[in-house]
Amino acid sequence: MLNECVPSHGIMEGKGSYNRHATLQADGAALALPLLEKAIGEIELGSGNGPIVIADYGSSQGRNSMIPMRVAIRDLRKRIGPSRPVLVFHIDQPSNDFNSLFEVLHADPNRYVADEPDVYPAAIGKSFYDKVLPPASVHIGWSSYAVVWLSRAPTRIPDHFIAVRSTSPARAQFEHQAAQDWQAFLALRARELRSGGRLLVVLPGAADDGSTVSNRCSTMRVRYWRKW
Repeated sequence: MLNECVPSHGIMEGKGSYNRHATLQADGAALALPLLEKAIGEIELGSGNGPIVIADYGSSQGRNSMIPMRVAIRDLRKRIGPSRPVLVFHIDQPSNDFNSLFEVLHADPNRYVADEPDVYPAAIGKSFYDKVLPPASVHIGWSSYAVVWLSRAPTRIPDHFIAVRSTSPARAQFEHQAAQDWQAFLALRARELRSGGRLLVVLPGAADDGSTVSNRCSTMRVRYWRKW
């Protein structure tokens, strides 16, 4: 049977490879930083000194998360002061190269923990197509260029290496899987967000006619949700 040979997930190259080669994704995420700043200004933080929770869904090896997390913490500090704890959960598959992520947190010039003694990073080795954090626990969620990865490959693509370029029936199967995964992702994040929380999702996209183009600005899509 063909489907017996279809992998359920891919393994990304380790040893910091993604950190070295994901500059396009970093550029796309940078376009969304004004929306992240807007979200931080609008989230409901509640009273007291309990920790603020940031979830980084699909962190990969960490480097592209440093600037968005630093921006989020910088703007949070304007609202919560210098000492209220901030928890940052970096979430990716168990096969992810978390060693490289913690090396970035230790030494990268853009690391958000520099001069922030009350910021506490942690990693969760679990697919974000499952529950990863407790209900109503997340103040701000961020996901950049990660939800393009499906929970599983439904079949093999016989005529191309990417489903969107295929003219075979495989394309419809991938589109169906993508729709199912998108619904699951949003339902899970709605469960995890606190009332008044925010979720930002940055994705590469296509032009309105369905074509893909080389202009990075025209193909980046940002989705922004508030938990009521």
